[in-house]
Amino acid sequence: MRECVGDMEKISFRIRLIVIIFVLVWIVLLLRIFAISIQSNQYYVQLAQKNITRKDIDVPFRGLIKDRNGTLIAINQLGFSISFDPHLKNQQLKEQIEFVLKYFPDLNPEDIVKNYMRERSSYNHTPIKVVKFIEYEKMQKEYAYLIQNPLIFVEPTSRRYYPFNSSASHVIGYVGASDESDIAKNMVSKYTGIVGKTGIERKYNGFLQGEIGEKVVTVDSHNRVVSVRYEKDSISQNELVITLDMRLQKVADEAFLGKNGAVIVMDIESGEILAAGSYPEYNLNDFVGGISHAKWSALQEDLSNPLLNKLVNGLYAPGSVIKMGMALALLEYAGINERTLIDTPGYIELGGRKFRDWKAGGHGKSDVIKAIRESVDVYFYKLSQQAGMTNIAGVLNEMGFGQKTGVDLPNEFVGILPSPEWKMSKGQPWYLGDTVVTSIGQGSFLVTPMQIVRYTGLMASGLLPTPHFAKSFENIPSDFEIKDVLNEFQKSKIKFIQEGMYQACNAQGGTARKSTLDSLVPIACKTGTAQVVSIPQNIKVRIKESELPYYHRSHAWMTGYAPYKNPKYAITVFIEHGESGGNAGPILAKMVNALKQYGYIK
Repeated sequence: MRECVGDMEKISFRIRLIVIIFVLVWIVLLLRIFAISIQSNQYYVQLAQKNITRKDIDVPFRGLIKDRNGTLIAINQLGFSISFDPHLKNQQLKEQIEFVLKYFPDLNPEDIVKNYMRERSSYNHTPIKVVKFIEYEKMQKEYAYLIQNPLIFVEPTSRRYYPFNSSASHVIGYVGASDESDIAKNMVSKYTGIVGKTGIERKYNGFLQGEIGEKVVTVDSHNRVVSVRYEKDSISQNELVITLDMRLQKVADEAFLGKNGAVIVMDIESGEILAAGSYPEYNLNDFVGGISHAKWSALQEDLSNPLLNKLVNGLYAPGSVIKMGMALALLEYAGINERTLIDTPGYIELGGRKFRDWKAGGHGKSDVIKAIRESVDVYFYKLSQQAGMTNIAGVLNEMGFGQKTGVDLPNEFVGILPSPEWKMSKGQPWYLGDTVVTSIGQGSFLVTPMQIVRYTGLMASGLLPTPHFAKSFENIPSDFEIKDVLNEFQKSKIKFIQEGMYQACNAQGGTARKSTLDSLVPIACKTGTAQVVSIPQNIKVRIKESELPYYHRSHAWMTGYAPYKNPKYAITVFIEHGESGGNAGPILAKMVNALKQYGYIK
């Protein structure tokens, strides 16, 4: 009897175990069914929508760039792109490539394959662009044949083109293919395929590129549009007018033929830049679509450094063009006034070293006007020691040295404004000799041509403008700051600085008188000769600049403003290894005469 009961209990346990297992299996199945039918519903709905919808991006045309007179500087050259159906098998892809090459044999088949394979995906229902640009004239002849192929899509597109080729190249800049880093910063460039790389094209890329539009459509199994679900137009109200006058730019380009350096013409009242060239220049169109290896190597290996934007990235000793600002500092801190006469022999001796004037016999007695007119080095040597370099550096900093001008170009350099504090920060002591050489714009002093033209505007008007190139954004005027940086004492003395500059160009003994005789307008100016190599102490008679190796010759500066009595425009000319500041005079005179010719100066 007990054995029978035991057998029954075993059977009952097995039945319960089977029931439990059965129930667990059903619970697992029900949970799986719930997950598939309910929880995954949203996922499959989204997946299905991807299979039946397509998003088309409407890419805006890049904004035109015009000069102040409406002359086109950067335009969009019309052409066509070629795209393939996104679901081609390998054999079909090969056939379509052969079809296209029959009409355009110059295309590279390997590039077409790379472009296609980069975008091919089971979930991609958008035609894949395999040829980015074919000129309008070339496509016109073959268009009818290509559009008959249902697996090929031909669409209108554009490519950036610069009608003036190299003129103002460092200002205008160029566009290039957008890479991953560009796209990470700017998603629009993913669809436009280009981004501004240098110059104005880069500075104002966000405005020029416009805003993309999009259209979401429902398609059938053959990728044909059934309905439009959403549509937003692109925005192309992005025309940029810049301050350049390409007529003046042409005058500058011709004046710098065979020379290296920079020239800037600026409206001193607004800061608008009417002409600006960094020489030698380069052809902007070579960079659109990718520059060839041969051309890129030639630019990199050119000792004249055509890729360097000398306007804002060229750092040079200012030489004697700094003497106007230096003179204001001396009047304020050296215990003198504009009538004070001091002896200015051919040199001074300091610490066993001779600091020579450019004129071997010296200049006799000099006041501040004569010191500017004849560029008297010893005047500045002596008085800079009395004023102290900390005081001088403070004045020059207010005038814009050792800081950015704020010009609307990328990567502007600040240069170096030497001072005892600056040198101590580098763990080096400051000597009186440092003060002496800095007083005539030598030593560690480094400036850009843009800083010099801005400072020249200050000398002319008493106000410090912000140099700039943007004039209007789709008819909305630009707005740049003008600073009042001079104190009341400096404002009361600036007329003597202006008189010295006028005499430099017009009076007997003026360092720029002979070289600016051709100017049709009375001007005020200052020459500057910045040594590239120092002259050893044992040299008593200087070698002629023209007899030195080219890269050892001094740089030539001339900066000035016109007209003298009612200043409107500042002009700065810088010639690399130009030997002496006077050699820049004829270019300055040409720019002044061009301003008169085109009605800027009455």
